[in-house]
Amino acid sequence: MRLTTIRVLVPVAVLVLSLGGCGDSDDGGSNDSGGGDPASADIPLLPDDFKGVCEGATVSRATAYDPAATSHKALYFATYEDSLLDQSSNLPTDWTVLFSADGNALQAIDVVACSVRTSEELAQTCTGYQDDGEDTGNEVRWHTATYDVSVREATTGTVLKQETIEATDDGCPSLVMFDEGETSVDQYDSVPDEKIVALLKPFVQP
Repeated sequence: MRLTTIRVLVPVAVLVLSLGGCGDSDDGGSNDSGGGDPASADIPLLPDDFKGVCEGATVSRATAYDPAATSHKALYFATYEDSLLDQSSNLPTDWTVLFSADGNALQAIDVVACSVRTSEELAQTCTGYQDDGEDTGNEVRWHTATYDVSVREATTGTVLKQETIEATDDGCPSLVMFDEGETSVDQYDSVPDEKIVALLKPFVQP
């Protein structure tokens, strides 16, 4: 397999390297943790204001979850490296809403899905990444992982459904981002998006 690399500009210099010879794999009161619920109704809610819901915190300015309601909106957070990252773009577009500085669109959120990595196991150390056809010596420590996956009410943090899911793909990722000067990174298999969608569906689109 031909190996190629791409340089991209992000807040820090990043090198994207591709790998040959390995199979493809997917990565990867008020809210007082993970952002905080803005006190003023004039301040639009941000996605990160809902991050603490994954730990049982609350967002009082969100929409109260009503199982009988015909419309529900969700956000989805998953562990990335050592923190939770908004992954709502992986949900069906009609299940969520986008932040808008002109209004408070995220006030419509009533459900939050969480995929929290609880353990991991090193599957293999992946090498062979190249930059412009030259081996860089970079390596990826690829892990399988276990996740606590839950669906929660946005306003109360109450768990509506919870499962433990194993992410067991042990194949090396073919495309990897390295920070400038970085030669070794840890990466983790993640819960497939279709499993998150299936878990959320009874609460967002019953």
